[in-house]
Amino acid sequence: MNITRLAVDRPIATTMVFLIIIVLGVMGFRFLPIDLLPSIEYPLLSVWTVYENVGPEEIETIITDRVENAVASVPNIEEIRSSSREGRSRVTLEFTQGTNIDEAANDVRAALDRIRDDFPPEVEPPRLWKFDPDNFPVVILGARSRRNMEELTRILNREISQRFEQLPGVGSVDVWGGVYREIQVQLKRDRLASSRLSAADVRMALQRANVTLPGGDMREGLSDMYVRTLGEFQTTDQIANTIITVIDGKPIRVKDVADVVDGYEDISRIVQVDGQPMLRLGIRKQSGANTVAVAREVRKALDQINRERDDIQLLMIIDQSEFIQNSINNVQNSALWGGLLAILVLYIFLRNGSTTFIIALSIPISLIATFGLLFFNDLTLNQMSFGGLALGIGLIVDNAIVVLENIVRLRENRHSLKESALTGTRQVAGAIIASTLTTIVIFLPVVFMRTISGMLFRELALVVVFALLCSLLVALTLVPMLSSRFLTIRESRKTAKNSEKRFDNWFAYVEAGYSHLLSGAMRHRKIVVGITVVLLITMSLLWGFIPMELAPQTDADEIDVELEMAQGTNIAVVNRYLHELERLVREVTPEDQLKHISIEIRTGDAEVELALKSASERTINSFVLADRIRKHVSGRIPGAEIRVDAQSGLWMLRRLFGSGGASAVEIELRGYDLALADQLAQEIQKTMEEVPEVADVRISRREGRPQQNLIIDREKIAELGLSVSQVAEIVQTNVGGRRAGVFRDGGEEFPIVVRLQPKDRLSTLDLNNVSVRTASGQVIPVSSIVYTERRRTPTDIDRVDGQRVIYITANLQSGAALGDVVQKLEDQLRNFALPKDFSLIFSGEYEEQQKAQKDFLLSIVMALILIYMVMAAQFERFLDPLIVMVSVPLAIIGVVPTLLLTGTSLNIQSLMGIVMLIGIVVNNAIVLVDYINLMRREQNLGVRDAVLQSGRLRLRPILMTTATTVLGMLPLSFGAGAGGEIQASLARAVIGGLTVSTLITLVLIPVVYSGVHDLLTKRRARV
Repeated sequence: MNITRLAVDRPIATTMVFLIIIVLGVMGFRFLPIDLLPSIEYPLLSVWTVYENVGPEEIETIITDRVENAVASVPNIEEIRSSSREGRSRVTLEFTQGTNIDEAANDVRAALDRIRDDFPPEVEPPRLWKFDPDNFPVVILGARSRRNMEELTRILNREISQRFEQLPGVGSVDVWGGVYREIQVQLKRDRLASSRLSAADVRMALQRANVTLPGGDMREGLSDMYVRTLGEFQTTDQIANTIITVIDGKPIRVKDVADVVDGYEDISRIVQVDGQPMLRLGIRKQSGANTVAVAREVRKALDQINRERDDIQLLMIIDQSEFIQNSINNVQNSALWGGLLAILVLYIFLRNGSTTFIIALSIPISLIATFGLLFFNDLTLNQMSFGGLALGIGLIVDNAIVVLENIVRLRENRHSLKESALTGTRQVAGAIIASTLTTIVIFLPVVFMRTISGMLFRELALVVVFALLCSLLVALTLVPMLSSRFLTIRESRKTAKNSEKRFDNWFAYVEAGYSHLLSGAMRHRKIVVGITVVLLITMSLLWGFIPMELAPQTDADEIDVELEMAQGTNIAVVNRYLHELERLVREVTPEDQLKHISIEIRTGDAEVELALKSASERTINSFVLADRIRKHVSGRIPGAEIRVDAQSGLWMLRRLFGSGGASAVEIELRGYDLALADQLAQEIQKTMEEVPEVADVRISRREGRPQQNLIIDREKIAELGLSVSQVAEIVQTNVGGRRAGVFRDGGEEFPIVVRLQPKDRLSTLDLNNVSVRTASGQVIPVSSIVYTERRRTPTDIDRVDGQRVIYITANLQSGAALGDVVQKLEDQLRNFALPKDFSLIFSGEYEEQQKAQKDFLLSIVMALILIYMVMAAQFERFLDPLIVMVSVPLAIIGVVPTLLLTGTSLNIQSLMGIVMLIGIVVNNAIVLVDYINLMRREQNLGVRDAVLQSGRLRLRPILMTTATTVLGMLPLSFGAGAGGEIQASLARAVIGGLTVSTLITLVLIPVVYSGVHDLLTKRRARV
């Protein structure tokens, strides 16, 4: 080839070109961002609308319905999900893949503008959010101090958060568990009633007395003066002395009917870390920012703050980048060991330092060049891209092996170095180009995938393609150039060392044995084909025994133990039960496996978070520990539901696939009737709990929160000169509290809240005695104008495409495969009688698994078609590519037993390995068939002689390429270390399929080739 001759004739220019490539690759590697997974542009928009103090059913009717109807006409919407909660509406729009999300956002805004006037005036304008899977905290810090919690909260919000927000790549910082100052005007109900005042009077008086307004400009002599009226409260005494009204010439002040307390807002969240009260900071990164770099900058800032301040200590609780960095390092080490093993096997086969060095040189050059291509294509170093590099270690030497082995053979047959390099490369150039193209085209179907799984594998595909193209360039230029200059192979082996002679003699024995086997196989072609067919049928039957799931369970460094109690449970009660749960968790969790244990308490909910040491420092798997904790705490906390979840290393995928949670199993029960749906969901929950592999079954719509409804008698309030809004505001002010302005102190604003004192709002009787002042000045209890009903109301109402839905979710026991568990659940629920207008759907991760399987099946079909087309174009024949394609189904003979013996599931990783196998297994057949044709064409040999001679001559390069590919992937297949499970499935599938298919290909392809050509010869003879 011209490019080969140019490289051989101009060695210095060739060397400089590759040095330039190496420099660019090294610089690109330095600046490549590191992340767990590729950046995913997920076409999702969320519309958030706030309507304070309105129940879920009213939110659904007033807000959610209108938003859903308005956006339904926006093009390319695939699914609409909504959630209506107290005071909140969220409508999530999922668009088809490839949709321009910015254009879609403009269409949604236009649709929302059309209905803005249909909302009540109190409704805040809808806000539009783009979904960003990066918008989860990548780092969680703990903060403790000698100061009180309110001061600590203020310092964190005002100073510390800003320090972190200024760091490059940091998006936002949330403070959790804070205590916030509040000026409380605690009304005394009896004094208020005796003064003939209402809570509204107190609130309005405070608002009137707390005003600062500009007066305008005025002239004083030669200068202008600005006038301001300063009427804001400067002290709490001024608030207490504020005059509400004057009766009989005597002022009634706030302090006469209320206590003014400089206190704190009601606590709704309590955080403790390692048994100490703390606050936590959740740090989110900007979209596209480097997770590892952000975490590194946060750590630097944390250390600097701890050095500067002695009143606050910050500590790292959870750092997502640790798992990412450890998993990347693990893949990197696997790639390194794979490369060393590949070089070792090369030396064993070649027994020559120069030849081994020339081929080994192609590994780092191809990899470094790939880093440069990654950088210039704005890709990241992640599990998929680095995994692609590790998987490509064995592949990228294949071309160099084939070229160099042929050069060495010619050199041994007394050709000059230059002639050996040029002729040897020319003879196999067509074969290696064809084999490289067949491996590359299998990744083209990935571009057409429309699932999240397909999007994840695009970077892996690109990396392998880049590496293979680089290796092809190296094989056609650098290898022949170096061979023409530095190859030390002698013209014959007569003077070879004893060790080399022994190996040559041993391999000659192997070649002779193979020739004998091949000769016998060609005499008994029907037996060979029959045995192969039987093996294929057997493996096809065993295929159904392989467990199926979407992604392999990946041991991460975090376990969440969630405690759920009845809605409305007081936070103090939850606190007591959570500490009991923490004690139980500590009983079964070895202290030497823990970094930190955190607890977080919310109204009705709480959780214990275990931050574990990295996988390399632990002796117990996080999923096994989660099973142990689950078993130990089950039934130990009365009246509580407990869920134990070991966070997978691929936790982000579950958030993408599911309804926002991280559960493996998700079932949607769709139906309008809320009460009936709740009843059905409880029955389904009991049925699911009968499956032993299922744990922590939970219903998304919990038992409703206790609610006291006040229904206003409209006739009575009309007679008294009152309105519905007046009565509602009075109740809201007395019970929930309403703001009456702000109190400024030290440059900060603190709310002034008017509310009944705690002892006057302990029961429903207190609620009935709330005072209402009529238009005539008469004060009456609210019970005289309302009647009450007590019931429980749903905390939220979820919908999918307009249908109400309840999510029934569950976790899996360690080692359980999602596909197998769903099959058992389907069997259990098959006879479950659903009323009319109700349906049951397996969604979330399982739904994505089904989509991914269809995507991969389509990819396999496309890959087969594309491979045939490439080979037909290369061979310029229609028949030979069909002979080569016979090797493709042989991969299954190796894949099935390998997956079964190693306990590996059929998941997106192993499916991708099978897709890769299609392109890899044909390489050996291409090399063999192409060389048979070369022998027949150049040496005019008959079919049988050409097959036997080509088989013997190509045995060494075929075994070498297979061995280097298998050994290059072997370290990955062990699945050891952080994130090792992610690529292990793919590596095992490739190793098993390639090993077995190669051994069978060496016999079957010559048999099929000779049989087909013999039939053609006989057919021509008849004609």
